[in-house]
Amino acid sequence: MHLSQSQYIRELLHKTTMVSSNPQPTPMISTVRLQQNSSMAFHDPTLYRSVVGTLQYLLVTRPELSYSVNKVAQFMHAPQNHHWKAVKRILRYLAGTIHHGLLLHRTSTSNVLAFADADWAADLDDRKSTTGFCVYLGSNLIAWSTHKQKCVSRSSTEAEYRAIAAVLAELL
Repeated sequence: MHLSQSQYIRELLHKTTMVSSNPQPTPMISTVRLQQNSSMAFHDPTLYRSVVGTLQYLLVTRPELSYSVNKVAQFMHAPQNHHWKAVKRILRYLAGTIHHGLLLHRTSTSNVLAFADADWAADLDDRKSTTGFCVYLGSNLIAWSTHKQKCVSRSSTEAEYRAIAAVLAELL
């Protein structure tokens, strides 16, 4: 059985008993810094892994979730209550944007435009930076990524250069 994206999201909200939750305007609060050991262990790690795995599947058509889902996925091995709280915020965001997604338009231009950014030393556990980028062909988003950098950057400039290198590798 093939489900539409909105049906898939509805089933996810039903599974987590968040069908009637209050929608949120953003998937994550910008000041939230998730850490490994700062609250009690989450009571159902299997549920956490299942929901985060489902969110990763949704990234195919919901690139705005990339950063948030990347952050919560880093704690799948030992989720804690504050990690689950971040996942629930993403679900509340989805509840309010259930019909959003990628829309591709026919375009007469073949201009390629790319954007990259880095969140310097954002991970409080290992101080690694997070890279994010998106690539457009005309007005259509064709590639995007969010991932933790492999090594610790000594400055925000170094982290930004690594982000630029990542998007250039994608372009090439």
